[in-house]
Amino acid sequence: MAKKPPPRGKVQQQARPAGSGGMNKVAVLMILAALVPFSLPTVVVLFFTMLPTMGAWASEKGAHKYAWLCVGGLNFSGVIPYLFTLWFGVHTLDEAFNMLSDGGLLLWAYGTSAIGWLIYTAMPPMVASWLSFTTDRRVAALKAAQKKLVEEWGDEVTKKNG
Repeated sequence: MAKKPPPRGKVQQQARPAGSGGMNKVAVLMILAALVPFSLPTVVVLFFTMLPTMGAWASEKGAHKYAWLCVGGLNFSGVIPYLFTLWFGVHTLDEAFNMLSDGGLLLWAYGTSAIGWLIYTAMPPMVASWLSFTTDRRVAALKAAQKKLVEEWGDEVTKKNG
């Protein structure tokens, strides 16, 4: 039996070879590895301050890993002011270790990642409650509309044709 052609205007998605995405990752990693000697102070600060993000990424199971995005976004937002200070100030390894030993940097980085964990754990129950509330309101509105229709048209509209 002959295959049907795809509908007009629609483009068929072609399957990519199994290893095609890996080459891009290797290229990106090679570029990043080449930049490390030029930005070692930045790498040191990022490594020690982004540990909660790495932990969130490594510990989460399943196909959908979203904790590292929530934690990492807020974690990085706590680190970025210090990175700007490092980039536009003295960009040396000594200064990076001085910033890390100060404590304020780690407090901001780990504190903002804790807020990220809080948001990640608190949002699903809040969204579920909101969806339940709006669904209940919608059901009540539909029942009221149904009751009004029955009053207007009579009970015969509720009976099934059999």
